[in-house]
Amino acid sequence: MRPLFPVLPFASDETPLSWAARQAAFHTGGRLAPFLNDFDLRLSALASGERDTVLRMCEIAGQDPAPVQRNTIAATGKRRYRLRDEDISVAFTTGPVTRYCPLCVKEDRASEPRPGAGLRHRLAWRLAPVRTCARHKLALVEARSGTWDDIAHELQVIVPQDEAALDSLAAAQTQRAPSPLQDWVLDRLAGRSGPDWLDAQGIEQAVRATEMLGAVLTFGPDRKAAEMTGQMWDAAGRAGWDVTAGGETAIRAALSELMETGPRSRGIARPRGCYGMLFSWLSASRLARDPGPIRDILRAHILDTVPVTRGHVVLGTPVTEPRVGTVASVAAAEGLHPLTLRNILVAKGVVPVSRQHDPCGHIIVRHAEVDPVVHRLKNAVPVTQLPAILGASRPLVAALLDLGLLRRVQDQALLVSKWGKAVEGADIDALRARLERDVAPVEVPSDQLVPLAKAAEKTRLRLTRILELLFAGHLTRARRLQNAEGFAAVLVDPTEIKRLVETPRPGMRASLAFMMLGVSPTAGRRLIADDDGAPLLQSDGQGSDPWIGPEAMAAFRRTFAIKKRLSLETGLKSGTVDRIIKEHRVPPIFDPRRIGATIYRRSDLPEALTV
Repeated sequence: MRPLFPVLPFASDETPLSWAARQAAFHTGGRLAPFLNDFDLRLSALASGERDTVLRMCEIAGQDPAPVQRNTIAATGKRRYRLRDEDISVAFTTGPVTRYCPLCVKEDRASEPRPGAGLRHRLAWRLAPVRTCARHKLALVEARSGTWDDIAHELQVIVPQDEAALDSLAAAQTQRAPSPLQDWVLDRLAGRSGPDWLDAQGIEQAVRATEMLGAVLTFGPDRKAAEMTGQMWDAAGRAGWDVTAGGETAIRAALSELMETGPRSRGIARPRGCYGMLFSWLSASRLARDPGPIRDILRAHILDTVPVTRGHVVLGTPVTEPRVGTVASVAAAEGLHPLTLRNILVAKGVVPVSRQHDPCGHIIVRHAEVDPVVHRLKNAVPVTQLPAILGASRPLVAALLDLGLLRRVQDQALLVSKWGKAVEGADIDALRARLERDVAPVEVPSDQLVPLAKAAEKTRLRLTRILELLFAGHLTRARRLQNAEGFAAVLVDPTEIKRLVETPRPGMRASLAFMMLGVSPTAGRRLIADDDGAPLLQSDGQGSDPWIGPEAMAAFRRTFAIKKRLSLETGLKSGTVDRIIKEHRVPPIFDPRRIGATIYRRSDLPEALTV
């Protein structure tokens, strides 16, 4: 058949239904449904975007189908649709509700003399997140008659015919700019990009996550989704945009803020009470649509901040490895007294000192931080048991502790329970293995060899000094009885000890070495520590004041330079040294705040500072 004449072209911003309604008004002056019936086309088929119906309508009107199909919201399944490249649900549309701008309607009428032929129902008005006219900065009017043909969104019969009534409607609407979320939706449908986190998911997922999070932030966790009005959802979208546009980091920060201000039970925040409708939506057992990455973010945040048990279902997935717990729950699971565990964790810095008097059930801790402490506690050995385990006298045990060969679970200054007087089980095993490895066994010892306590008596030396010589490998005649255990089996030669002590030992104590290097004792101890690998300054011996050999001092001075001594070494003023270092951007080898001194590698220094 011949196409309709004259041709009424499709407008790039309208829907196929709008165009068909204009065709009816233009060519017949009547309604849409009878017009379609004349061509054996069903209104419901055109409303659902049925491809054959849309193509047939284009054939009848002599219209290129490409722009019409581009604006078609086509049904793909039960309550599912596709618009351009986006899969959406019926909830992403306005459904049977018709939105329109009264001022746009007035302009449309003025553009076309034939009644109804110029009224375009914009595609944007069919989308749930679009609630504001971008042209007139006006909240859209919503209309619904409750009849079967609401699906047509036929402006020709919906909007008031009186111009004054349209003006009244416009005056009653809120004046506002479109929300950033609305702009992003329309930009995305136009093929333009936006924030990465939003662009990486489905358009409906992004909008729903933004509005739900924004609703809780704006109206609180007690507000239910069913109580929200269109104006409230618009405000929620604006508030949510400020967060979701920043991606996961900003979302986690907002979730933390909600948890911080949310209700608590026995000192612990509860997700449902903190996140309201957001949590209810994401925890629903039968979600009609995949909510997208917001569920994974909220679940991870809950697992990171709320104590849950293994097997507990969080947002649809059972917990396999809880990440946090309370001090009380950890103590109960490990068979420890909660107050003991709390005090130990405070001493270790896992729990802030400010919370040391809080109830144990109110203190949340991360298992990754607590488990090593618990392991050490459960493997620790009380000091009172060490004499029997090591075959050592109490003075010998004290000497081993003083030398650092045995480490307390806590420092002496932080003793808060019996566990503070316990030592690392691993240290005991290492010490016994070291005796077996370094001290040769013997069945029948020489008469010159005596036990350690006897050697201290004969040489009038402290046990710490004899143990230093033993573990430094200087007591070559030391032996270990095969029929005895631990230190009770160790025999040494007092004559050998006296000879070693009387012979001047090259080097100096660490305390003197620190003074010569110009560093504080605190910084010096970090130089000889091996926490980050090999120590910067090699030491020989144990304890609080070990021995520094001349080779170690020379090696340190060859390799490193301490900033406060550079002016003495070079003869330059300290200000000049500072300026040269800044000009050449010489980096210290470690953070000065961590070491307690500013140290440079000599190979990094400019020629002006070399000696």
